[in-house]
Amino acid sequence: MKILKKLILGTCLISATMYANAATTTIEGNVTADNDFIVVHSQGSVNNVVHRGAYGVQWKKIEAFKFNVNNSASAIESCSVSVIAWGDGSRDQGFAGIFKGDHAVYTGSGVFRAHQSNITSSGWAQNGGPSAAQISMLVNAQKNLPYTMNNGNVASGTAPWIALNFPLANMVNTNLFRWIWSTSNKSKPTYSIFTAPCDKLVKPVSVAVHMPGEHFQCYNVEKADRLSEETIMIADQFGKTTAVLGKPVLLCNPSTKIHNKQEFKMLNPKRHLVCYNYVKQNKVKSQNLFINNQFAPDNIVSGQRELFCVPSSKKHAIPTRPRPVGGVAVSKPVTLNKINNE
Repeated sequence: MKILKKLILGTCLISATMYANAATTTIEGNVTADNDFIVVHSQGSVNNVVHRGAYGVQWKKIEAFKFNVNNSASAIESCSVSVIAWGDGSRDQGFAGIFKGDHAVYTGSGVFRAHQSNITSSGWAQNGGPSAAQISMLVNAQKNLPYTMNNGNVASGTAPWIALNFPLANMVNTNLFRWIWSTSNKSKPTYSIFTAPCDKLVKPVSVAVHMPGEHFQCYNVEKADRLSEETIMIADQFGKTTAVLGKPVLLCNPSTKIHNKQEFKMLNPKRHLVCYNYVKQNKVKSQNLFINNQFAPDNIVSGQRELFCVPSSKKHAIPTRPRPVGGVAVSKPVTLNKINNE
């Protein structure tokens, strides 16, 4: 009970909207494409070009680059990395490459979605490429496509291409490392896109979050009357129990809190909590849980029920005035009003 009371003294928060800025994970890339390409990091509906191919038709020159992605769990869910390539109408459109974050993914490993669009390509990577609207259309078109593992071998130098030097190739299974194609229609100069989800690249990091709602500061109750024995039924996400409550052991006040220079104001100054211990209850099964709040995420194991809290009103007791007796003032003991449950 003492341990539980100390825990309840803190702010009661659970997982919700993002509060703190997440850290980032660096993604390294080795890419070549036929002929030109850009690399796009997509976060939700925002698409950022993080690299533009520099060598055009000189596809034997492997391009290396780095960029960062937000590695919070919620951000990774809506994150992807894409290569958008376009050719000259005389060669199949495709690319070979590796991306490495916490894990490495590469063409041929089955983590890329690929297709050739109907959007006509124009210009070169240095001064052209798809517009922002076209990039959005290409990225959105990938979401329901299957993953692909086709076609030619890269690492061993067999057809259709020569052996190439990918600096990150020592991190992958070179027996699977492939060029992947989006088309066999060589006369159709359109944009092709190859997309890998970030959850294959980055290990999500839990970030402290803020749950909108009331904050409470809880105090030990040193003197209180025990309830008359009355059986109640209590149900929550862990199950149901019939229970008999004992006496008030904690009083929690709505509170204003400042944390990391941000103020969280009191929402309802009249709503307090009074927490009762249990006299009788059924046993409850332990739960493996992940919790999160403004201070830190954590993995916990829940135990037995300890307290039941109800919204309550609170009034400060007013001392009675001294009553003159025979010309001598005598003070009566202070009487405390009981806490009334709403």
